Amino acid sequence: MENFYLRVEGVNLANFVYDTLDLSTTRGGGLLLLEAIERIKKQFPSWQPISTGASNGLFSFLAESREKAEELQKEVVNFLTKDKQLRHATFVVDILPVGEDFNQDKETLLAMNRWQQMQSPTVVFPSPHTDSNGCCGIDHVRPAIHSVKVKDKNRGVSESVYQRREYGRDQKQEFYQKQMGLNDLPPFVQSFTDLTDNQQRDNLHHKMAVIYLDGNGFGKIQQDICQGQEGEVMLQLFDEQIKKYRVDFLRDLLTATSHQSEWTTVTGEHRLEILLWGGDEILFVVPAWKGWWALNCFFQKSKEWIFEDPNSDKVHRLTHAAGLVFCHHRAPIHGIQEIAKELAELAKGKSREANYVAYQILESFDTVGMGLEDYRKKRLGERLKEKSQELIISGDSMRVALVHMGRVKLALSKGRVYKIVQAFFTSPKEVEELIKEAKMQLDTETKEAYQKLQTCFGQNEMFWIHLIDLWDYIGEPTEEDKLCL
Repeated sequence: MENFYLRVEGVNLANFVYDTLDLSTTRGGGLLLLEAIERIKKQFPSWQPISTGASNGLFSFLAESREKAEELQKEVVNFLTKDKQLRHATFVVDILPVGEDFNQDKETLLAMNRWQQMQSPTVVFPSPHTDSNGCCGIDHVRPAIHSVKVKDKNRGVSESVYQRREYGRDQKQEFYQKQMGLNDLPPFVQSFTDLTDNQQRDNLHHKMAVIYLDGNGFGKIQQDICQGQEGEVMLQLFDEQIKKYRVDFLRDLLTATSHQSEWTTVTGEHRLEILLWGGDEILFVVPAWKGWWALNCFFQKSKEWIFEDPNSDKVHRLTHAAGLVFCHHRAPIHGIQEIAKELAELAKGKSREANYVAYQILESFDTVGMGLEDYRKKRLGERLKEKSQELIISGDSMRVALVHMGRVKLALSKGRVYKIVQAFFTSPKEVEELIKEAKMQLDTETKEAYQKLQTCFGQNEMFWIHLIDLWDYIGEPTEEDKLCL
């Protein structure tokens, strides 16, 4: 018997997850890719899972020969293409005999997957249907062969959309129960409209916060710990540790927010949507008035996350870069998530060793248009554009804003702060006097809050820019907020 590795990955996500603006279809596509790896584990129970992410899995197995291993590879392909739900996604599957260097084997398999992807169609061609009723009303590409209700109207949809949409609607609740084993969970919202609907929030009514998190240097950590033949075991340990941390965070988040008024709709549904879960990435959506709190909650829960290498006694700190976008609930989610990912890259540019977040507020249907970094520099104007890195905030300091911003807002009017910020660009000579007048409004206790807030927002011009930008998005912490402070 010989040892082999098999790597499978769902690819071309643009045609299976991100090809529609329908939330249930998007959710269903993402959850199906996550479920695909679990179904393979059940179909081949004798295989050893080494690492399983949001859309990929690495397994080891025994076979009598290379020919037998290739037959098992074909079995996986056939299993995926015959599954009524998974057959609409594109997968790449490759095998490799186990060598002496696990890192090299892992990278070789990844390269083989990428090469296979380049040689394969980027979309699964729909089967011909003589009973098709025009084009799918959701993906606008495939033939419509099913009828579903969308916003109380019947709409013809394709087989691919139908399978993903139904799965996304059915499995939303089960996803949380599977991940955490919590039974007393409320139902979850099915649309961004419901997630953001709260007229008591004034101008944050129908606004949402899109949060993207990406691990800093997780690939490099894997390279460090996966040396030699023991690398397989080390990657498995690392993978299990990351999954445990993520599940612990989600459990804590839901425990803190379930049945809480600001997280619950008038019909009792919970305001949370997870769009990406697995590997070293997370993408989730919460109401705009809870965006800062939710991201701070992640950083507070994760600040002690480490991976201890038992072979070298080396301790790897597990940090993250975050992108946070505040926008209207009707903003195109796929474009918004790309902006969130770009923001996380800007945060990584500031440091890949510590937790940082870059946020962006998009009013109405604003789009960045140009490169994101150029857009942010242009917004600061010619005099301040070189300070664009100061728009990026330490994730570990986000709690400071939650604790102290409310007191500063009570002492200073929004109009006064806005006038100071405007003066940076139009009347620089007046700035010093305007800030002096503002500080005169602060009593002793508020001055202390003002000084502490500077540890999050920085000093001079950037302090006031952050203050005005986040004025509506950070308020006095409620009792539930204090659970993550």
